[in-house]
Amino acid sequence: MPSIFTKIIAGEIPGEFVFRDNLWVAILDITPVSPGHALLIPTVEAQYLADVPGPAMAVLGDRLARLMAAVRSASGASDVCVLLKDGPAAGQVVPHVHIHVFPRFPGDNKHLGWPAAPYADGDLKVWAAKVRSAWR
Repeated sequence: MPSIFTKIIAGEIPGEFVFRDNLWVAILDITPVSPGHALLIPTVEAQYLADVPGPAMAVLGDRLARLMAAVRSASGASDVCVLLKDGPAAGQVVPHVHIHVFPRFPGDNKHLGWPAAPYADGDLKVWAAKVRSAWR
């Protein structure tokens, strides 16, 4: 079943497009963290970023940088937050890759904190070795 984003891209559901090309689209989020909150979405439906086809991945940096600049300029914000929830355990609700870009202002109290703690003695090196080993 097509995702809501696939339906918006196909024109079956309305969306406010910031831009669109054959690989990526950007639309405004209908429940924004702050005005100007946009979503960068690949035109090919994929749940995980690693599953987005190579040609789209090759231009991701350009599209993301341009969207970040547009959100900054339109909102007057000096900073933006870029957020990707890559899969359901990460909080992804729509099973279609989408990168949030929203304006941030000093004192806006829109923090995305999580409980963090330093590694136990020796665990930093253990985890670094595990991740290096998994690197492809």
